[in-house]
Amino acid sequence: MKSSLLEASRADLALVYRLAYVSQATKHFGSDDLADIEQKSLSLNADLDITGILVIDEGRILQILEGGKQSVINLFERISKDPRHESVKQVAGSEQDHRLLSSWSMVAGQASSTPEDLRADFRLLHDRLTKRERLDDVSAEEVELLKVIALFRSVPI
Repeated sequence: MKSSLLEASRADLALVYRLAYVSQATKHFGSDDLADIEQKSLSLNADLDITGILVIDEGRILQILEGGKQSVINLFERISKDPRHESVKQVAGSEQDHRLLSSWSMVAGQASSTPEDLRADFRLLHDRLTKRERLDDVSAEEVELLKVIALFRSVPI
């Protein structure tokens, strides 16, 4: 019931700010690191009404955040200073009329348990976004790829 009410309240937002960034890990991200990021972001992001997804593969990091513009920008500025990654580059930042990640409070996924063809698609997406010259929105298809990869983290290998 609570999640249904949250979904309904998010649907009432006139505009949502969607920001995506890419970066490179400065160290290996293990399951403990991802669990720590996910645990810390759950309560903070709920308080700020921010949703998002984080995917890491072979040191490549791609994260999408959605919420109120100033809240998302402030969170991104804090994330940018995290010493666990470098070469942080914002690749999208725009106001949208709906969320693509409305039920994803923050899912952190390591792509290692994902089929190789999806991992290859992720690496191509990360590399393409890294080379982007201007801020464009990420497509619904790109977000769906990240969702599928993040869901594989719960599949036993």
